[in-house]
Amino acid sequence: MIKPKHIVKKVDGDYRLIVISDIHGHLDRLKLLLKKINYTKNDYLVILGDFIEKGDQVIETIHFIQELDKNERTFVLIGNCEWAMEAMLTIPEIARQIPMYLKRVSSNGCIRTVYHRLHLDDGHETMLGVQRKIAQYLHKELNYISQLPVTLKFNDFLFVHAGLEPRNNYKKCGLSSMLEMQRFLDYGHMLDEIVVVGHLPTSNYRDKIQNDILYDFQKRIICIDGGTGVKSISQLNALIIEKKDNQIHFKDEFVQPLKEYLVIEDFKSDQEISHKISYPYFEVEILKKGKAFSYCYQVETNTKLYIKNEFLYKRHNKLYCLDDYTDCILNIKKNHCLKLIGIYGDYVYGIYEGKVGWTKLSFIEYKK
Repeated sequence: MIKPKHIVKKVDGDYRLIVISDIHGHLDRLKLLLKKINYTKNDYLVILGDFIEKGDQVIETIHFIQELDKNERTFVLIGNCEWAMEAMLTIPEIARQIPMYLKRVSSNGCIRTVYHRLHLDDGHETMLGVQRKIAQYLHKELNYISQLPVTLKFNDFLFVHAGLEPRNNYKKCGLSSMLEMQRFLDYGHMLDEIVVVGHLPTSNYRDKIQNDILYDFQKRIICIDGGTGVKSISQLNALIIEKKDNQIHFKDEFVQPLKEYLVIEDFKSDQEISHKISYPYFEVEILKKGKAFSYCYQVETNTKLYIKNEFLYKRHNKLYCLDDYTDCILNIKKNHCLKLIGIYGDYVYGIYEGKVGWTKLSFIEYKK
C-alpha cells in the first residue's frame, strides 16, 4: 500500500523547469516532445503522474522514466493509474477485480500486456494466482512506483497529479483527492503557491475541443493534461517554467502526431454557432436522420447538433456519440494546412489553425 510522500525543493537563481503529465504509455510522443523542447539534464523535469496504462509502450515508458529519474533534477510523481495498478497487484482482497479492470481499462496497458505475455488468459490460474504472477513479473517496476512521491513543492509552485482539498496544509489532503479529484479548476485551493495538475484533460473545461495548457492565474492553477491515451483528439503537453533575473516566464509546447494535408480550395462557412459534446454527456437522441449527418439532441446539456453518422452507436438500447465531438464547419483557405483526424465518406474531420471541425474531402489533398 502506497503511503503519501511529499518532496520540497528550494532552488536559488535562474532555472528552467519542464512539466509533463499523463503520458499513458506513449513513449514515442514523450521522446519527440523532449527533443522538441531541447530538454537537457541541466533542466529540472517533473513527470506529473499517469505515465502508465492506455498506451502500447507502457513497460518501455516506465523504464525510460526510470532512466530519466536517475538525474537528481528529475522528479517523478505518482498518478491515479500507478496507484491503481500497484493496489491491483499487491492487495490480495482485490485480485478478483482484475477481470473488471481489464474490461474497464482500454485495450492496452501494463497489466494486460503481462496477462497475455504469461498466457494467463487461458483460465488455468485463479485470480490470486494471476495477481501473484503479474506482480512477480513486474516486481522491479512495482518497487519503483511504490516509492514515488505524491507532491513536489518547488519554490512557489506545488505539483500534484489531480488536485487538493481546500486546506491550508496540503499534506493533510486525502490521497484519493490528490490523485483522483475531478474538475479541480472549478473548486480552487487555499494555498499561496501556483498548483500545477494533470489528470483531467483540459478540453473537458472548454466549450470547444482544445487540449492546450490552461492557465488560471486568478485561481493560481495550471492544468496541463492534453488527453493523450484518453481522447481520440489529443496531444502531449509540456509546461516550461523559466526563472531569469528574478522574473518567472511561462511557455508551452506540444506534440500531436497527425498527418498534414494541403487545402486546395477556399471555403467559408455560414455557420453562426458550433456545438460540442464531451464527457460525461454522450447519450443522444436522433431528431432527424440524415444521409451523412443526423440532427441530434443531447439531453443533459440541452444541445441540438448535427452528428456524423459514423460517430453514432448503440449500447444497451441507448444511442451515444463516440468520444468528444463538434459540429463545427471549418473556414479554410487555399494553400494552408489541415491536420487530419479522420476521413468519413465525403467529409474529413480535422484541425485547422487550432480549431477542430469538418470540411469536404475534395477540398484537401495529402501533403507529401
